[in-house]
Amino acid sequence: MPAYRLVFLFFSCGFSLFGLFSCSDQKESEAAQFFLKGNLQLQAKDYPNAVRYYDEAIEKKIDFADAYCNRGIAYLKQNNLNAANADFTKAIEIDPKFSEAYYNRSGIWLEKNNALEAKADLERIREVYQDSSDYYLKWGDVRFKFSGYDAAIAEYDRAILLNPKNVQALVNRGVVYFEQRNFAAATTNFETALKINPLQAFALNNLGLIQARQNNLEKATQLLDKALGIDPVNAFYLNNKGYVLLLKNQLDSSKVLIDKALEKQPQNSYAHRNLGLYFLRIQQNVAALAALQKAYDLDANTDQIHYWLGQAFLKNNKKTNACSIWRLGQQLKDEEATTMLKKYCL
Repeated sequence: MPAYRLVFLFFSCGFSLFGLFSCSDQKESEAAQFFLKGNLQLQAKDYPNAVRYYDEAIEKKIDFADAYCNRGIAYLKQNNLNAANADFTKAIEIDPKFSEAYYNRSGIWLEKNNALEAKADLERIREVYQDSSDYYLKWGDVRFKFSGYDAAIAEYDRAILLNPKNVQALVNRGVVYFEQRNFAAATTNFETALKINPLQAFALNNLGLIQARQNNLEKATQLLDKALGIDPVNAFYLNNKGYVLLLKNQLDSSKVLIDKALEKQPQNSYAHRNLGLYFLRIQQNVAALAALQKAYDLDANTDQIHYWLGQAFLKNNKKTNACSIWRLGQQLKDEEATTMLKKYCL
């Protein structure tokens, strides 16, 4: 998963009782009260307690579609994708026209790399959401993951045209530009998002990465510190701050943050990449190669991985491997890898 990943949006499935059901029955009345309590906890970001109250609501009213859907969001916020998917699916079984549940489930399919199901759920609700900015935001996320950058940008453009203040569409379009190495366009999108919402932590994080690439390390540190001030346990921000500290040669502090990021997300290719860079810095070349190879195996599109993995091969006296990986980087228009290829292999 990229260090500057997309921000995925999910719809709440109902916060009032209007139109849900009559509360004349005792059990329905109790279900309604538990549902409202769950909603309060969901809004307060107390997700375990939200789940507990939704459990109570569903126990009182087994066909309570809104409770299943909102409980799915609470599970999702705790990274329990399977439980969230089951709840969104149950909500749809109860109410086959439940558009918010289809929208949310499409995001689960996206996280699970299931393109066909994600697209199918979005197509089912096209008529309902055809004028919704957030609907095209979700299509942009799907296109980014499965169809390519240009297709994703077209969907994000449509989302922003419908709502110029759609912060998440701006952030996600910025991510696509970042992937295309169009850092000027990416910066414009992230800065526009921050003008609308100064607490948009992913935009701060991503701007920090751009500043780091431009060797503006103090500015990068400031931006990442702001992101961590908003979300101090976020594995992406911890890892990226660790990366900047590496560039500043603050090795011990860097290692602490990278290790924390790996504890939270053991499959984060960027954290493994940064661990490899740390080992290169302290000349533990065998450990560096293992960490960078792990990063490459997890995600061959990890930024600058061809450049650094080639260096690790070279330091371990594996020049043939180094040249091969740099050659792959050259094909992907990795400038640093191309420079190393010309220096050592041509």
